[in-house]
Amino acid sequence: MKRFSALFIALLLWAALEAGSAQSLGALAQVQEITGFVTDPLPNGGLFILGEPIRLYISSNPAWVRYRLTDAYGEADWTVNGAVYEGEGKVVPAQPSGSWLVLPTDALTRYGLYRLDVTTNLGEVTDLRIGLVDPVVRLGEHNSSPVGFILAIDPYRDFAVQLALLGIKWVHFDVPVDDATSVLYALQPEVQDFVDRALANDITPIFKLIGGEPPGWYDLNSNFYQNLRRVAQTYRGKVRYWIVGNEIDGCGWWRSCNFDTYVTFLRNIAQIVRSVDPQAKILAADLYQGDSPALRRMLAEEQADPSFNLFDVLSVHYLEEGDGEELGPDGCCGSIHTYRQVMGEYGISKPIWNTEALSPLVGGLHWSRNQTSYFRGGDVVPFLSPAKTIVGNRAVGAEKVFFYSYNYDQNLLDGEDGLKRTLTERALAVRALADQLQTAMYLGRLAQAPPYIEGHWYRNGLEMILVIWSNESSREAEATLKVNAEQVLLFDPLGNLYPLRTQDGKVKFRIHYEPQYVRGFTDFSEITFGDGQNDSPRFVSAPITMAVVGRRYTYLAQAYDSEPTGMPNALIPLTYSLLQRPAGMSIDALGGWIEWKPTVPGKYSVTAQASDPQGRKATQTWEITVVSAGQNVPPQILTLPRTVYGVVGAPFVYNVNAWDANGDEITYRLTQGPPWLRVDQKTGFIDGIPLRGGIFPVTVRAEDTEGAYAEQSFSLFISGSTYRPNFFLYLPICAKP
Repeated sequence: MKRFSALFIALLLWAALEAGSAQSLGALAQVQEITGFVTDPLPNGGLFILGEPIRLYISSNPAWVRYRLTDAYGEADWTVNGAVYEGEGKVVPAQPSGSWLVLPTDALTRYGLYRLDVTTNLGEVTDLRIGLVDPVVRLGEHNSSPVGFILAIDPYRDFAVQLALLGIKWVHFDVPVDDATSVLYALQPEVQDFVDRALANDITPIFKLIGGEPPGWYDLNSNFYQNLRRVAQTYRGKVRYWIVGNEIDGCGWWRSCNFDTYVTFLRNIAQIVRSVDPQAKILAADLYQGDSPALRRMLAEEQADPSFNLFDVLSVHYLEEGDGEELGPDGCCGSIHTYRQVMGEYGISKPIWNTEALSPLVGGLHWSRNQTSYFRGGDVVPFLSPAKTIVGNRAVGAEKVFFYSYNYDQNLLDGEDGLKRTLTERALAVRALADQLQTAMYLGRLAQAPPYIEGHWYRNGLEMILVIWSNESSREAEATLKVNAEQVLLFDPLGNLYPLRTQDGKVKFRIHYEPQYVRGFTDFSEITFGDGQNDSPRFVSAPITMAVVGRRYTYLAQAYDSEPTGMPNALIPLTYSLLQRPAGMSIDALGGWIEWKPTVPGKYSVTAQASDPQGRKATQTWEITVVSAGQNVPPQILTLPRTVYGVVGAPFVYNVNAWDANGDEITYRLTQGPPWLRVDQKTGFIDGIPLRGGIFPVTVRAEDTEGAYAEQSFSLFISGSTYRPNFFLYLPICAKP
């Protein structure tokens, strides 16, 4: 086929984004005819909303469009999961010229990394990397989300939207203070534009004043401070957080290395910024030693003058666990216990943010070269393991943890190949982490686990959340959790849901190298590791039960096995087959992807089988009702809520995804629910902020254009405790080995 001469550039629907609706997150791409074939960054870093159409603008007018979405675990093998969706899109005329290619994703059920190939009668665009995620939830200023990022101002216009769609709620970047005018860098148009876009996307910006001894640092009337006032005035009400200094216990870039003069400089900065914006918060000053003359000098200053708040947050680098120093592989860094102990000696308590998290935990940037990610068949990934970095660092008491990326190395989130940026699995793992933990409160480390197993407990209202992984890529384990719940949910590192089997108050799950999230219960009695019994797999997906003659039927049959398999990092170590099927139906042996195009109305029985490596099997049997091409069938809801637990003041969200066998458009509405809950009629995105505690029945209806509908009911359990950003409690929780 003739290829498009094409360039993908960013376009956004800002009006919808400002309105905060789920539609605001439908990403747009533009294809323009140029010489040669070039794929530029897709908008929002290639992130699209699961269940909403992917929209591509092209300058020509094709007669038809077809597309393929391939679910991918790593670049080495696009079909390792077996899910390949092929469908027909719509060509919609655009104004004043060109066309929109509208590519539905409502038949898909998995979040994650996909390859997108688009074909029209005019040519094709192939090998685009996209991610399917949920709409983002707005948390507002002073939110408790642990996910922050250190970055440089990037010329990529959709950069702030990409960060927002990844669930990143805090960003900070450097503003130089080397001379009297360098601070005016913050007034450059691209900086102001980025701050405005960040705020519009619910991201809190932070300025880091970094450099050494600007002229007149001791004189509040000097040109340097006059310029700082200009910057502070420009960003009043926009930039509320200011980091001053960089690793000052090692002198940073303060040339004289005099702690007394540096603390005077810090005091002057705080005075100037607060004089312009009394609500401003000062973060000082990226320390890393735990106990140092610089920290003690700052604390002595506050102790001597309690009327002046020298700094609001202690910003630190590279937190370590334990009671001593030099615990990590880098031969650094400060223990949070030491920071708190030193502050206690002066009778002072401050929040502690880790604003440069390299993560001393196995699986962070210190991966050895032969360790891979959880993406079976994928390339070696010696980069960031998001949950290990954020969870591991929060575990030692940091209220905020920012990924350290050497001022936003594009490769941290996207692969970069010349002008082409490629979405990576690391970016999507960041988003899954934010979805699971952005409103949760940390409780403590899982104690008494095997030495290679690491786990951390969180609470989301009444609900417990366990984040757990193996620190050795070659060692897996089976865990048994005793709980008080009928349904426990496990989420993989990309946020895909696996309902676990509950028997006699126990659930079993497999622990492997990448973090998983176990939730859905409010209390537990114990967790144990190791089990000599080999249990059979269990199907966890709900079959599609309706089909229409001549239209493609698809169903992703998924089973879960809790047994260690000897296949490190493999999320789906099962093989699939069909024991009973109608003529023409097929299943992918590795991924469970079922395809069929029925030709005759009737009822057809299907039995799928999943086999584990030890030979244990599970079956799933269902009946498909096939109707004639002119007959309407009701939609089917494909999703389950991530959680039914919440807390007063914290947003509850659920992206309902329904599929219609006739291809009809679906509208959504709540037929039952509390008044604070709402649903987007076009997208099915449910959100709301609970106003009071209690148990609230909810019913959502998905209705097609003919009036046929499907309903899903559940109850929301809302804790009466008001959501408190920055709350921290350290409490080790025991387990039995």
